[in-house]
Amino acid sequence: MIAGTVLVVLQLRVNAKNVRSRNAFDLVAKVIDPSFPRRRHLLYEIAEKHASGDWTGFDRSLQDFEVRNFANIYEQLGLLARRGVVDLEDVLDALSAQPMGDWNTFEPIRTHIMQETGKAFPALAGNEPGLEAIFWPNFKWLAAESRKWTLQRASASATTRPRD
Repeated sequence: MIAGTVLVVLQLRVNAKNVRSRNAFDLVAKVIDPSFPRRRHLLYEIAEKHASGDWTGFDRSLQDFEVRNFANIYEQLGLLARRGVVDLEDVLDALSAQPMGDWNTFEPIRTHIMQETGKAFPALAGNEPGLEAIFWPNFKWLAAESRKWTLQRASASATTRPRD
């Protein structure tokens, strides 16, 4: 009976690991899906369009929700990397500086979203403690890791480059 219980526990752990792996592969598939570059391009268009600070027509528009959805892909990928479901080094080797660049483009949009949320929900206004942990914290973390990875690669490349 004890051996049977141990086998059931082991099987449950294997099943949980398989589910986590499948979820990780599903998320990685989103990044290589043909819609990803179109959605990424939309992020850059929206950031450029509203760079002056005029957000007229953005809030609760289809573009607003598409940008949030795009950021959620990185959010999920960052969460999986932080939890060890996917290897951070593999993610960074595959995406290079892309999370860093996309975060830099997304951050002003995120700031606007946070400000608008604060207007609708005063408990989330201003500099309330913990706001950074609510609005795409894993995307931000992944971007910071991407920045470190990029700077390390650039530094290593500079030191191994032959001199004239």
